[in-house]
Order: sequence, then C-alpha cells, then structure tokens
Amino acid sequence: MRAIVLDDYGAPALADLPEPDGPGELVRVLACGLCGSDVEKLRPEFGGVVLGHEVVAETQEGRRVALIHHHACGECTRCRAGHESTCETFAAPTIRPGGFAERVDAQAWVQVPDTLDDARATAIEPLACVLRGTERVPRGRVLVVGFGFIGRLFAAVLERRGDEVFAVDADPRRSGRPPDGPVDAAVICGRGGGETAIDAVEPGGTVLVFADAGAIPAAPIYRRELTIVGSRSGTPAAMRDAAALLPELDVPEPFVLPLDRFAEGLEVFRRRDALKVVFTP
Repeated sequence: MRAIVLDDYGAPALADLPEPDGPGELVRVLACGLCGSDVEKLRPEFGGVVLGHEVVAETQEGRRVALIHHHACGECTRCRAGHESTCETFAAPTIRPGGFAERVDAQAWVQVPDTLDDARATAIEPLACVLRGTERVPRGRVLVVGFGFIGRLFAAVLERRGDEVFAVDADPRRSGRPPDGPVDAAVICGRGGGETAIDAVEPGGTVLVFADAGAIPAAPIYRRELTIVGSRSGTPAAMRDAAALLPELDVPEPFVLPLDRFAEGLEVFRRRDALKVVFTP
C-alpha cells in the first residue's frame, strides 16, 4: 500500500509499505487531516514513522467511521480524575501505521453521520479534543488566542453554549473580533500567546493551555490569582459527542488534496494559506 513515510531526516515522502497486521481491523482510509502536531514531528527522531490521526475510514462492513486515536484504560486514578490523556496506556497507538496511508489497522472508532462528507468528517477527532478542553473553560467572556482551525472549533463550541467569544491571532489574516475589555477566560490555541492570554484575563480568571504557550509569566498569575489549566487530546466519549455535534457547527471547509500531493499540502499549511488541509488516498 502507499503511505507517507518520514525519511531519516524527518522529511515526508510517498513510499510503498506492506499492509499492517495488527490487533485490530484492517480498514480503508477515506481521508486524513493534517494536524499541527503532525508537522511538529517532521524531525529526524521520527524517521520511519507514518503520521496522521484525524482519520475517516471505511470498515470491512462498509461503515464510515472516525478512528479513535488513543485509548486510556478508564480505570486508573488519573482516568477517574478526568485526566485520561495522562493515563499510562494512552500513548499506545490505536491507528497503525498512521492515517497518511491507504489502509490502517484500527482498534476503535465512532460512526460518521451521513450528512458529513469524508473530508469534513476528519474534524471529528480535533473537535473531540476541543469538547474535552471546553469543559475546563468557565462560561462568560472568552478570548481565543490563535484563530486557526482549532481556534475556530473552540469559538464555535463556546458560542453555541452561549459565551461571548473574542479571537486574536499573530497572523492578521486570521484575527477575529478583539476583546473590548477584560475577559473571564482565555484559550491558548497556538504557539506562544501566553502573555496575550494572561494580560486579557481579569483577576480570578482562567487560562486554558491547549497548545505550547511558551514561557508564561508567573507574577500576574499569583498577583491576580489566575487559574491555569491544561487539556490535551480527546476521549472515546468526546469522539461520540463530536460526531453528533459536528453537523450542527459552522466549520471552515478543508483544503483537500490527494495523498501523492502531500508536499504541496504541507507547504499550504506552513504558509497558513488554508485553515485545514486534508489528504485522500
């Protein structure tokens, strides 16, 4: 089968691989979204890896499904406390070798609604991550820092639950409505942005760190008694909720390319010319 494999330098290239033989079911990939975390792994230490976890596939029974990326045990102290992504079993892959391939071995999935096409349905996995993160954001006036695809998912979910949402981005092409005063909470969705979020939040407010925020100044946190929380990845329950909710949200249309044009799509992503890039085998 064809797949995008990272070479010894961490550069992606189209290659032929044997079909995966794993503990799950062999499914046919229909579409896979490019995530910022994929791009972060384009380094030599990931040589030989096939990336991609925002996967929509067809099972052997002909069902369209969104694949579950990781699976926590659900029973340990961390899982019971709501920190499933820190579970010791969470890191084990459930999509082998990775979604940028024609076929994968998959262990778990959720059904894709008929109203979603393959490319748009790849947003189920990132939306699941956003839904889990939103649970840690107090209601009220919320600033989204970093208004790319993930930031827009956050904005859509927050607005749907009744929050007043503002958005800023280092790229002026992506900025939304800037805050007109202090906010109750901020969500960091892009690299850096820590100081922007901290400065915008009123005393006693909350900052959700959903991406690498860089250095966050400690002085305003203790002087203004701010709460800093983190969230990463989704859960099977969040995947089910995301699949049900996605058809109701106004989500940017993805930029879709065939897998053999991966280099072109990667360049579009890096130039920030598209909010979302999706590949089809």
